[in-house]
Amino acid sequence: MTFNILEGYLTGQVFAVLVIFTRISSALMVMPGFGETYVFSRAKLVLSFLLAVALAPFLEQFLPPIPTDPARLSVLLLGEIFIGLLIGTVARFLISTMHVAGMIISFQSSLSIATQFDPTQAAQGTVVGNFLSVAALTFIFALDLHHMMLRGVTDSYSLIIPGNFPPVADIADYLGQLLSKVFEIGVQLAAPSIVIGLLLNLAAGIISRLMPNMQVFFVMMPLQLMLSFFVMMVVFQMTMMEFAQFFSETFSDFLE
Repeated sequence: MTFNILEGYLTGQVFAVLVIFTRISSALMVMPGFGETYVFSRAKLVLSFLLAVALAPFLEQFLPPIPTDPARLSVLLLGEIFIGLLIGTVARFLISTMHVAGMIISFQSSLSIATQFDPTQAAQGTVVGNFLSVAALTFIFALDLHHMMLRGVTDSYSLIIPGNFPPVADIADYLGQLLSKVFEIGVQLAAPSIVIGLLLNLAAGIISRLMPNMQVFFVMMPLQLMLSFFVMMVVFQMTMMEFAQFFSETFSDFLE
C-alpha cells in the first residue's frame, strides 16, 4: 500500500514538472534576452527545468488530472507549447518597437544602407536599429523587466488553465492589434528624427531650386548625419524610458 501511494505521488510530481516545463521552455525559447540565438539551447532548457521543478508545488493545483491515454497527453502538451510560444511572442513583438524606430531613424539619417546582423531579430538590420534593439534589451534587464516576463509565465496558469485550449480567433485579433500598436509606438519614438529629416529635405529642395548647379546631396549628407546623431543623443534617455513604460504596461495588460 505504501509503495502504491509513493508511486502515485512520484507520477503526479513528474507529470506536473513535465507540463510546467513544456510551457516555460516554449516561452523562453522566443522571449527577449532568454531566447536569443547566441544563448545556448542547453542553458535555456536547464533554466526551464529548474524553474519547473521550483514552481511545481505551487502550480500543481492548476493542473488537470493525469491523462489516461497518450493522445490526451499529447493534446495537453501541444496546448502548453502554444501558450508558451504566445507569451514569448508577445514579449518579442514589444521589443520589435525599437527595431521599427531604428529603421525609421536610419532612413532619415541616410544610414539605411549600413546593415549588420541583428541578434535580437536573428536577421539583417540597420546599424541604428541594432543599437536601439540591444539598448532596449539592456534596459529590460537593468530595470528588472525580465522578472516581470518570468512572473507573467507563472501568472498565466491562473488565466489560461492547462487543458483548456485558448481561443485562437481572439489571440489572432489581439496579435494583429499589438503589431499595429508596435508600429505606432515605433513611429512616435522616431518622431524627432522624422521632423529633422523633413526640415532638412525641405531646405535641400529650396536650395536646389535656388542654386541648380549646387551638389545638394553631398552638401546636405554630412549635416544630416550630424543632426541625426545629435538628436538621437539628446532624446536617447527619454526614448528608452518611454519604451520601458510601453513594454511594462502592454505586457501587464496582456496578462490581465
